[in-house]
Amino acid sequence: MNYKILILSNKENDEYIEDIYLAESIKKDGNIVDLAWVDYDEQLDEKYDVIIRRNTWVEEFEQIERFAKLNKLLEERLEKKNIKTVNLVGLDGKGKKYLIEFMKKGFSVIPTFDNVEDALNKTNSSEYILKMEDSYGSGLGQLVVKKEKLVEEFKEGYLIQPKLKFKSEIQSYFVGNKLMYVFEYIPSKYPNYPDPISITLSEEQKNIACSIANESGLKVEFQRIDFIRLENDDLLLLEIEDNSPHMSLEELDENFRDKVLEEYKKILYEYIEN
Repeated sequence: MNYKILILSNKENDEYIEDIYLAESIKKDGNIVDLAWVDYDEQLDEKYDVIIRRNTWVEEFEQIERFAKLNKLLEERLEKKNIKTVNLVGLDGKGKKYLIEFMKKGFSVIPTFDNVEDALNKTNSSEYILKMEDSYGSGLGQLVVKKEKLVEEFKEGYLIQPKLKFKSEIQSYFVGNKLMYVFEYIPSKYPNYPDPISITLSEEQKNIACSIANESGLKVEFQRIDFIRLENDDLLLLEIEDNSPHMSLEELDENFRDKVLEEYKKILYEYIEN
């Protein structure tokens, strides 16, 4: 059986290339695939068997407000219509307060707080990072604040994290809850975007990544679990990318990329059928 599939992406983003890979792979199976951004015509909603939200992110800070508004309307509309979707919301799509909840559950997370009192009482840092709870894109809207300025600079809707020294950023890539590959970025992915290095996690680190992936409850979607590697090699959760995560498919060799896409399509088609 052939399907009609809409992939939501942003052709203005460098990451658009991986959604082309995905679209072409799905088309090879005889399916009809269209690509559009989040502002597509609402009348198209019911014409597809599934709508997949992929790399829809905006690149510029001044675009965030419009994107956030359009994105929220899209999510509410598709959920109300009970249309099958993939990577539409996820934990991260509901805001990054899940980091606070994960910290309370005992996961190794960058210490995260939603009020100044807890941040100052439970950490000791000369500088803090303020991140928008509903942030879009790497580092957009992020502020670095001196400890003595934290009370003055903090605003509702931001989260507080101590600024930590770390060696690298590690990204673990999942199809559903199955770990497929891991990249390390030295010193980090933002703001320098160094070339990724393919690595293998230790069994303990793999178990941590998989347990966090399972917490999201996703079975069909792509998702990415990001960590920072501290100077003592401990990993701390940076964020869960489970609504339209960039999967760095363009960094994979063609044969392995095809393997990842085949795994994705297998559970995607099962989802459409059930």
